[in-house]
Amino acid sequence: MLFVLQAGLHAQEIVNVVLVGQEGVTEDIKKATSFIVVKQYPANIYERLDYNMGKPLIKLRTYSDSLLKSQEGAQLEYYPSGSLQVKGNFSKNLKEDDWLYFNDTGKHILTETYKAGELIASKQPDTTTKKDSVVYGDEREANIKGGVKSWIKYIQKNLNADVAQSSVKGGHVRVLFKINTEGKTTEIYLKKSVEFVLDEEALRVIRDSPLWIPAFQNGRALNAYRIQPVTFVKE
Repeated sequence: MLFVLQAGLHAQEIVNVVLVGQEGVTEDIKKATSFIVVKQYPANIYERLDYNMGKPLIKLRTYSDSLLKSQEGAQLEYYPSGSLQVKGNFSKNLKEDDWLYFNDTGKHILTETYKAGELIASKQPDTTTKKDSVVYGDEREANIKGGVKSWIKYIQKNLNADVAQSSVKGGHVRVLFKINTEGKTTEIYLKKSVEFVLDEEALRVIRDSPLWIPAFQNGRALNAYRIQPVTFVKE
């Protein structure tokens, strides 16, 4: 099963950009109200991103063919505010595995589970479940060499903050990512979108992250998740 967010495929290329106006596809950017970006990753994996001009991401879809006919992999949908609304997965054009739904404040409100396009379970999060209170002597959280200060320094040094000047008004992007048991950043996606130019820069700086020291517990490395806010200020 293809799943770009899980695969950690960093190499990518924008292969097509389509401007859309009120009367359909247009070549005049002044008439465009929205646009579509198509990215290609290794192993013939394609992403389609739908944006309104100067506004947050609407939807991300993943395909296994250049004609974008076979939906295979992640699908993300966003509220007009840019907050993530739906996170799910397709296999052979059918919904598969867990689909997570969030309200406009980012709270997880529903999980639907699919198998070959068929809904097999639907449940709300159990808010009464208590966190495991067992403490292990070898327990550690995922961290970068040098700790939090080193991570902040990396962001400040590598983020191209000047892209904010090409945006409508800047803003606060939030990127969610996994640190796997090898210390690599993967499953990188937008928890909060602002607009294309800012989203892309925030995603890039997380993709290019140096290796982390993986989380560790009870004698083994664990996956860990982080949300990184990235602020862009337009002067």
